[in-house]
Amino acid sequence: MAKEYHYLWTWDLSSSPEALWPLVSDTNRFNRDTGLPPMQLIGINSGIKLVKFKVPLVNIEWEEEPFEWTYPYRFGVLRRYRKGPLAEMRVDCRLERLQPSSTRLTYEVWVKPKNILGDIGIPLAIGIISAKRFGDTFRQYDRIASNGSLSVSISTGRHLSQAGHNKFKTLSERLQQQGTDADSLTRLYEFLQHADDLSIQRMRPYALADGWGLPRRTVLETFLRATRAGMLDLYWDLLCPECRGVAEDHQHLGDLSGTAHCSTCRIEFDANFDHNVEVIFRPNPSVRSVDASVEFCVGSPQRQPHIAFSLIVPPREELPLSTMLNEGRYILRTSDLPGSQLLLAKNGGAEKMDFRASSFGWDANLLEISPTPYIRLVNETDQAQTFELERATWSDQAATAADVTILQVFRDLFSSEVLRPGEEISVGSTTLMFTDLRNSTKLYREIGDAPAFGRVREHFEILEKAIAAEGGSIVKTMGDSVMAAFRNPASAVKAIWEVQKQLSARGEPPLSIKAGIHYGPCIVVNLNDRLDYFGSTVNIAARLSHFSAGGEVILSEPIRNDPEVLAFLEKAAAPNSMSRFQSEIRGFDTSTELWKIRM
Repeated sequence: MAKEYHYLWTWDLSSSPEALWPLVSDTNRFNRDTGLPPMQLIGINSGIKLVKFKVPLVNIEWEEEPFEWTYPYRFGVLRRYRKGPLAEMRVDCRLERLQPSSTRLTYEVWVKPKNILGDIGIPLAIGIISAKRFGDTFRQYDRIASNGSLSVSISTGRHLSQAGHNKFKTLSERLQQQGTDADSLTRLYEFLQHADDLSIQRMRPYALADGWGLPRRTVLETFLRATRAGMLDLYWDLLCPECRGVAEDHQHLGDLSGTAHCSTCRIEFDANFDHNVEVIFRPNPSVRSVDASVEFCVGSPQRQPHIAFSLIVPPREELPLSTMLNEGRYILRTSDLPGSQLLLAKNGGAEKMDFRASSFGWDANLLEISPTPYIRLVNETDQAQTFELERATWSDQAATAADVTILQVFRDLFSSEVLRPGEEISVGSTTLMFTDLRNSTKLYREIGDAPAFGRVREHFEILEKAIAAEGGSIVKTMGDSVMAAFRNPASAVKAIWEVQKQLSARGEPPLSIKAGIHYGPCIVVNLNDRLDYFGSTVNIAARLSHFSAGGEVILSEPIRNDPEVLAFLEKAAAPNSMSRFQSEIRGFDTSTELWKIRM
């Protein structure tokens, strides 16, 4: 029987487990920081990844089991080697909470040699060299976590060459002259100068904005302008709905397809603009080069931060654990049983709960659980089960394709970025507004063609500025009418309110606008080489303005009942200016509840 080497190290760190977890469980970063070479994924078979890397004079190849973990207390992995001096290695990392908010980190390794080279190398490479590097790295992570800088990047010196510095400075000055936010550009420069390579492989503008303390839309628009100037490059990442990893990475929207394949999960799935298409950025190589394909670990808990735990329970056994949950909905699944259990993490939920994998299936009710629960996973089947608890909501730090393409600055700067002709991609929720200038034909007759044309053109300028200020965009114009899109209902209502306010204050005769706003799912298409929207939501929204007599906005029920809209109307609308009515919308059989509001 082959000898097995065993190493156990402990470090007492000043940061809490949840503060350390994003760094410690990011084994891609940890392997890089402890001196391992980049590795290459060769293939995936039944969830087992075949991986290789090369060290001097030796090729190493292994089969890697899926990681197991429980946030923020433990993770582990098993590797079985095909080539090289090792036969097998198992790693287990545990973070024990110490009072008041410190951590005892225990790192344990079991490794079996395959030959004499392994017997010689293991005590030196792991027992001595790795032990020192691990301790240095964990202490570095502790300093980073204690300083609270994790949300942005890890600083590793200065990375911009003189040529990169000069180009950034030249482009930055030009962008500021064009009105780009100076604070965002300053932060971006510092990030590109000091952040490590792994931090700039997928630059997420919302996450960076949160770390910098700047408005998300301001940073996103800065990144878009910087891309147009040649400072950054933009990519469209298609995320798998199960593992939420990057299934496809495209530099142009036209390369995106409505369906995709995840090689890790071995599933086909549909793209959705506001669900699983994320826009990320990288520095342009002329500013700073980065190899986005370099990986030091092909799987780790930090690649799937939406999963609170992923644990294998052998047949007819049980596993107790503690974890930490964000408030909100979760889904518990097992690997070989159909269905799932819905959970709601909330204060006052159950402190202890058992989950049983059995032929009886799952409880059909929504179970309420504490954010810091004690859980027992019980496997009542005859095969091993992997229990996974997944947060139902996607990260709100993702700048989705729906967020980006709806901005006026995107449509202005990237008008050629459209889907392939004939391609249709869903958007789960979009706010659409249609406007029409009241009595514009009469205006031409009363004040003459030239003055009337000037007033109409001025009305379009007011619309465009008000819509852009609220994060929306003009999709198209039709005569004196406009179709606009927004990410949320309140933005549309605020924009049209500002438009009517400005129209009423400019010139004689005063102009008034008719508007209708609706919210719901639709599809994005390429129409006449521009992004456009189609579907029932569009058809309903297009007909609402016909119920307006001018100076009025017609809201569908989903818009009127939106909490932010209600709060705005309570302050902005005059008493008795709102009325509810029922009407049939042309093309739809049923009567619809609508709201008419005098602006």
